[in-house]
Amino acid sequence: MRTLVTHFMYFALPAALLAQSDTIPAQVAPPVPEAKADSVQKGPNGRNLVIRRNQKGGMNVEVTSNPDTTGKEKPIVIQTKRKVITILTKDRDTSTDTIDVAQRLKDARDDRRNTFTYWAGLDLGVNTLLGPDNDADLGGDAEFMTIDNGRSRFFAINFLEQKINFGTHHVGLLTGIGLEFTNYHLKNNVQLAYNADSVFGVPLDTPELRKNKLRQTGLRVPLMLEFNTKRAPLPTEEEILARKAKGYNAKGNVHLAVGVVGSWYFDTMYKQKYRMDGDRRKVNDNGDYLLLPYRAAASVRVGYGSFNLFAEYALTPLFRDGQGPELTPFNIGITLIGSN
Repeated sequence: MRTLVTHFMYFALPAALLAQSDTIPAQVAPPVPEAKADSVQKGPNGRNLVIRRNQKGGMNVEVTSNPDTTGKEKPIVIQTKRKVITILTKDRDTSTDTIDVAQRLKDARDDRRNTFTYWAGLDLGVNTLLGPDNDADLGGDAEFMTIDNGRSRFFAINFLEQKINFGTHHVGLLTGIGLEFTNYHLKNNVQLAYNADSVFGVPLDTPELRKNKLRQTGLRVPLMLEFNTKRAPLPTEEEILARKAKGYNAKGNVHLAVGVVGSWYFDTMYKQKYRMDGDRRKVNDNGDYLLLPYRAAASVRVGYGSFNLFAEYALTPLFRDGQGPELTPFNIGITLIGSN
């Protein structure tokens, strides 16, 4: 591209002058012998603009042509009575340099990594508790903790994800942060209670509890190995320069992640609802009920495209050691809204 000065000098002239060919007459106005050259502007390709002042105070303008066959860039020269102004022009290189290509490749790599990572989103599932033999039918001293699975819901908001790819999007190490709400709705009509040594259930004849649940709220962090099957190569340098690089999508991709999810529970609530004497009653208690304040769970997430299923099996017990029945939390569900 020519400089702004070059464009200004040529396009600011009357259109009638610039439309002329190289065979422009020597003068646009009749020559005035007494006039002297006031300035000369030498343009590229041998075309010069000569401005003369006549006796009447006006100006005469002529365009002269002296084609240059050397192929070299010529300066623009403006001559006045006291000064000679030289303007050098040079075509600007508009090609994409290696820094731009490297940045585009980095952006493409980030886009691909984010497209093929399946942690962020909203998870919805159900909870249950398993006994020592991994049986959901609890008996003996653990019967008071029998769970109504249909009403024991698991909900998580996984709002941050990060993955380190192992040189390819097919395999990577996944981590992130989420907020989980784990609810255990007790099936039996019992009052949950605890003392300094243990937690236990007190059977109730009345009232009939409409809601009887224990809830834990905490932060969760995964550390999982994730696999993807879809082929999604990075764009080549030629595609980037030609602006033919395409984005990525997860359609048709089979994905699998296995690892552990660690949770830290900062809030525990025991909630009951019932009717007494025709009135609705609600009781909330924020005691810890001797629940273990942290959890490590073996986790698997598998899906196709944007569809995703998950399951988590706790490697730590529900209650603190020796202060409650030996129970193992387990949940399973689906990702309602994912980031892919």
